[in-house]
Order: sequence, then C-alpha cells, then structure tokens
Amino acid sequence: MTQQYQAGVIQFLPTVERIVYGAGVIDTLGSEIDRLGAHRVMILTARSLEDGPLMRRIVAHLGARHAGTLAAAFEHVPLESVAAAVAAARRLNADTIVALGGGSVIDAAKAVRICIAAGLTSADDLGAFIEHPGPLINGLIPQLSIPTTLSGSEYTRSFSATSFTQGVKRSYTNSAAASRVIVYDPLATMDTPMRLWLASGVMAIDHAVEVLCASPPHPVGDILKLAAARELIGNLPLTRQVPTDADARVRCQVAAWMADHSPLRAQPLEPAAAALPSHALAYELGALCRVSYGIVACVILPASLRWTAARSSAQAARQAGMAQALGLATRSGTVAEAAAALADGLARLIAELGLPARLGDANISHDDLAKIARAFAARGGSLAGNRPASEADVIDLLESAW
Repeated sequence: MTQQYQAGVIQFLPTVERIVYGAGVIDTLGSEIDRLGAHRVMILTARSLEDGPLMRRIVAHLGARHAGTLAAAFEHVPLESVAAAVAAARRLNADTIVALGGGSVIDAAKAVRICIAAGLTSADDLGAFIEHPGPLINGLIPQLSIPTTLSGSEYTRSFSATSFTQGVKRSYTNSAAASRVIVYDPLATMDTPMRLWLASGVMAIDHAVEVLCASPPHPVGDILKLAAARELIGNLPLTRQVPTDADARVRCQVAAWMADHSPLRAQPLEPAAAALPSHALAYELGALCRVSYGIVACVILPASLRWTAARSSAQAARQAGMAQALGLATRSGTVAEAAAALADGLARLIAELGLPARLGDANISHDDLAKIARAFAARGGSLAGNRPASEADVIDLLESAW
C-alpha cells in the first residue's frame, strides 16, 4: 500500500519496560519480580482463575513475596470493584501488582495503582478523578501483567472504568499507568474460553485496521499494523482449529501488541482527531448493554468500515490499500471495490470464527439503538473525527450493523 507520507512523529513513551514472550516464560516470573524490587505482591485476577493450576504456579514463583490475592468480577471495570481492590491493596501494603486475566482485570489493576497514587478511596472519588484528573501525590507502584486474552490492555497507557448506576464508561490516560512488564505466555491462555479468546483477537484486529484506515500513511505505524493484521487473520483460525497450538497463540499475542505498537506512538506531525466509530461506540455498548469490547469489534467493525468509506474518500483509499496489502483485493479493481473487500473479508473471518456478526446477534434489541444513540450524542462522541455525531448519525451506523 504505497502512499505518500506526510510529516510525522515517532514518539517513544516512558511506559512498558519489558515484554517477555514464549511458551513457558511464566517460569521467569520470579526474576521479573526481582527486577521490579518487589517485596509484597498482590495478585489481581478474575474469579475463574483464582484456584487453577496457573494461579498455583504463579504463587509458587512469588514465594514469600506473595502478600495476597484478590479475585473479583471485573468485567467492564465497575468503579465499586476498583474501590474494593484499592482497600485490599492498602490492607496488604502491596508494593507491586501482578494482573492475571483479560483486559478488564488489567485495566482494574491500572486503576488501583492510580487510586493509590492519587489518594482516592471510593468509587465516587475515582469517577470524579477520571472526569477531572488531579495530581498523583504518591509514586505509582509497578504492575506486571500476564494477559489471558488478546485485548491489548496490558500495553496501553489508559484504562476505562464504568458506573453502571449512571450508565457511563470513562477513560483515563497517563503514561505512568501502563504495565512495567508484560509476560506473554501462550500456556497462560489455554484455559481462556474459546469465544472470549477469539473475540478479543477480533478486537486486536480492530486496533490495527480501524486506526490505520483512519490515519494518514506512516512509515512505522503502517508496517506494524499490517503485520499485526496478517498474523491475527492467519493465526486466530488456527487457534480455533487446534486450541493447543502454542506457536499460533503466541503469534497472536505478539501481534496484539504490534496492533497498537505502544509504547511506540506513530502519528502525523500535526495529528487530527481520527474517525474510529468501532472504538467510540464501545463505551455506550459496554455501559448500557454490557457488551464486551471484543464482541463490539465483531458486530461493529465491518459496518463502521463501510460507513466511513462511504463518507470519506481518504478513508476509502486507506481501506483499499489495506485490502490489497492483505490479499483481500487486487489492484485491478476500483477503490470502492477494494475498500468493500476489506469489510467483506473481515465479516467472513468473524463468521468463520463462529462469533456474532450483527448487533442483533449480540442480544442488542432494535429498541436499544435509540438509547445508545442518545447517550453517544449526549457525551459529544464522534464518528467522523472532526465533529460530534448527531443521534441520526449514530442511528444510521447502528442500523447498518443491526
């Protein structure tokens, strides 16, 4: 996909220090913890992982440094769950957090560390802080993340948390919030439910595809996102066909990192707001309908690509170039045909993975569309990148995905 580069920036952010990857690298956990200088480690995890062999292996590697474990329901990162975890971390006098689980667990660990650093104690404190960030009055304790899905939360500088009483999901960004160390061990993912694993893989594809297509050409960002998309499209089906294929799984894990290439940020010299409908709608679909980010990507990404291509010639050209680079379209057709081939190819992949492809398949009723559109427009969400969306805009896109 040869296109003219604009002036740009390659920024190295002070976030993740080390990514350790490969089958069996969980056994390096003790040395990684020693690098962090940890003495009292709290493990944060999901209830489904609390008593399994993986947890026992991790606890054995921590030895006397294991201060305690908190297993809770962290899906969508409820503010109340974070507040309970903060109280546990303070009670244990934790100086490091090991986050074992999917994106919600890892985001919850980030939120806990920010609460400790900012002196926050309650769910209301955290909600107010995310809306109006204040100073971090204490140093942040480090985080080591062991992801069991492909959500990508382990390398981002942000976390999202949800107030279900208000029906609102908010995000907070700070380079200090990111994990210090990531351990990608495919053996840690073997017990992840297949639907969750595959849907999180589509979410990683979304990170690569939607962001690339919404951005101008970049010499680093494009290469990494294309490589990530190729690896995920090629290896996700293999992990479904042979769930014990550790090589295919670790390739997906590394690709999920490349999809967002943090802590490396590649962007134009004068960045403009990108049109990322699939990313943007995940907030309302999560807070109002409790749809996971992975399933949001499945049901929204193909529709959002078609919707943006119809409204932006630049987006259509980027989609066409990506489709050609991925072998989904030839160079002999029109831009519109190639752009359509990208959305169609991803829709076929989602169907082949046995995942929901439409909003209706994700238990979203037609009556929910108006509620989602109303909330999206009320918070000033954007589908086009340069202006807030109207309720009619949101309904138009949601109808095409329903």
